[in-house]
Amino acid sequence: MRIALFLPHVGVFGGVRRYLELGNEWVDMGHDVTLHHPDGAAPAWLPFAGRTATLAAAGASASDLALSGDAVTYPAFRAHDSRRHLYYCVIESDPGLPAAIADTNVTLMANSGPLRRQLARRVRREVLDGAGGIRVERFHPEPARRAGTPLRVLVNGRRSRAKKGTDLVLRALSRLAGRVPAFETVLFDALDPRTNRQDPRDGAPLPPNARFVLDPTQDELVALYQSSHVFVAAERKAGWCNTALEALASGCALVCTTSGTTDFARHGENALVCWRNRWSLRAAIARLLIDAALRERLAAAGPASAAPWAWNTLARRILAQVDAA
Repeated sequence: MRIALFLPHVGVFGGVRRYLELGNEWVDMGHDVTLHHPDGAAPAWLPFAGRTATLAAAGASASDLALSGDAVTYPAFRAHDSRRHLYYCVIESDPGLPAAIADTNVTLMANSGPLRRQLARRVRREVLDGAGGIRVERFHPEPARRAGTPLRVLVNGRRSRAKKGTDLVLRALSRLAGRVPAFETVLFDALDPRTNRQDPRDGAPLPPNARFVLDPTQDELVALYQSSHVFVAAERKAGWCNTALEALASGCALVCTTSGTTDFARHGENALVCWRNRWSLRAAIARLLIDAALRERLAAAGPASAAPWAWNTLARRILAQVDAA
């Protein structure tokens, strides 16, 4: 198949990773994949096996399947000559979704079970299953790294988007000192002048013994997961929480809200799922820091529960649904 992907940029974002990873899987399966975005350059942070081209070039090419999931690229996506146009909804309140819903020649897909059910109720037509996304060959436990570090809590440091819940997690952590075993807090984020200009360190309500890791390479990001004991995700109105699944796959004990995690997080089995407020988050984090047996049991269950959501599985499932639709 000739597959055309459309993105507004290729910066370090989970939604961008989704397209790059799926594109790589489809290339590996023998398909011809082209990624269109405004300047057409290859992504610098994650290898991409397909071709890249500008949005303007999409008007002079054709494909068997075209995928988009945002308002910026929607006009170029719809103008592109393709047998099938697939709109991939990845967040609630997606600004590009109304146009896709109104166009019955566009097939809809969602990146999580809850988002898919919500969208299906809204449109009363089939919504394809696009849930999943983890590269288990990369994100997996490395026990030696965790054994060689102090008790560590890892947090997505993206503060430019309040729905990530970073400051909420930091406030939950701020009153744990002296009530739990000593621990450090590590936050990670990527700065990009086009898509994420805010330095997350500015005004961050950091608890004691906290630090940021900015612009980690993919290998450095993997090492952070592998050397951390607890990962905390407190997202709101997320489609799919990439970081929570990456943490599970890497053997971190997970504390999370239900947003973006209900497909894979099971309370008491591989995670502690809690309400999205600082008291619930604080109590769940404290349990894992105090109770080593619980922490280790949840961490041990993580990798196997993440495996069914691999990118190669999702890539094949999407094409099978497109063929059947």
